[in-house]
Amino acid sequence: DYLAGLPKVQRRVSLGFRRLEELLGESLPPSASKYEAWWTGGRAPVGAAREWRDQVQEQAWRAAGWAVDEVDLGLKNVTFRRLAGR
Repeated sequence: DYLAGLPKVQRRVSLGFRRLEELLGESLPPSASKYEAWWTGGRAPVGAAREWRDQVQEQAWRAAGWAVDEVDLGLKNVTFRRLAGR
């Protein structure tokens, strides 16, 4: 809802993991702090049960018209970019 509600002229937004948790009203899963693939999709790390591509979190921000542009696990920050035509 937060991403969908941003002004159409806004092309990027950076959020700290804590701010995301505030917006969600719950904690991010431990995987979000450990694996860039949780945010960006792609193959899961060795030993993980399955791929993270098309996970519910990715579906949610794509449905709102956004994609992850950058993620910094050290700083616990993610930058989203608005999808073209959205």
